[in-house]
Amino acid sequence: MDIAATSGCSSLLDDVSSAVVRVHAYDHGQPFDHYSVNCIKLASLSIYCIESDPVTVYRRDEDILVDRVFDMLLHVQLEGTAEITQGDNRFVLGQNALAIVPGGIPYSVNYPEKDRKIILRIPHRVFHERVLGREVRDFGAAIIDGSGLVPAVICLLKSLTLEQGGGLNEVEQYTLADSFLGLLGAVVRSRVKPPSQDSEKNHSARLCRILSYLEENFSDHELTPTRIAEANFISVRHLHGLFQQCGTTVSKWIWDRRLKAGREDLLDSAMSTLTICEIAYRRGFNDSAHFSRAFKERFGLSPGSLRVKGGATAERGSAAGLGRSFPRRA
Repeated sequence: MDIAATSGCSSLLDDVSSAVVRVHAYDHGQPFDHYSVNCIKLASLSIYCIESDPVTVYRRDEDILVDRVFDMLLHVQLEGTAEITQGDNRFVLGQNALAIVPGGIPYSVNYPEKDRKIILRIPHRVFHERVLGREVRDFGAAIIDGSGLVPAVICLLKSLTLEQGGGLNEVEQYTLADSFLGLLGAVVRSRVKPPSQDSEKNHSARLCRILSYLEENFSDHELTPTRIAEANFISVRHLHGLFQQCGTTVSKWIWDRRLKAGREDLLDSAMSTLTICEIAYRRGFNDSAHFSRAFKERFGLSPGSLRVKGGATAERGSAAGLGRSFPRRA
């Protein structure tokens, strides 16, 4: 369903679109005058406290490709309701319950009335290791009613937002985050059934898990399809099949991601003291000349030319770095 946004609230809708993860936001054909968000960091977790007029958000494939966020999103409604759709999963989230939605799979959420909510972002790897207890399962959107330990999870989240948990020191943040994830894990493992092994949703969740792993490791010189498959408990053949369905290959995805990361580094003034050779190596390339040729083929200009156009001050790498081979890691 497409709902046209009114021109008077476009700036607020832009805020919605970039508040937690990248989404496309639509108002409900009425004035959209209020949207506020406060983010609190708790170790690797991010807690968002949001108040909003009625709005609908869509997270699309193109949004995921742009922000490359595969985190798990835990939703708690303090006031109002949320109508959540992801694949075949559709449910209404009210107060005294929580929903968990994979951020690496397209979804939509309709907030039909003014509401207050908490959204917790849990890094994908952290979720699988701490919440699922390293259990090998793919995870789709799920709602968990307010029985058992759920009230304790919600109460703790509320307390963190009221007490401004981000003001804790690093050790306190880690301790509290670890305890919270342990509590959430007890809820999820006892209440959420794993999806069917043959479902399309299951394939999407598995691909999400693999892409999250690649985001963390694409610069590793020793990264191979075999290592990726082993880390994600699937066969190499199945790994290639998942990427083939997306119209690419594992190697091509890694190659393109490394080139894009290299481009970002070249345009980053904080890295202007690094040579092109050093940038290429830190992004997974063993030969800077190879990096330079691939970079020019991909982006239409050489790494050195990009630095000049981008205003970077350190051009020495284009001369000193090119043509060198790096020592391979043991």
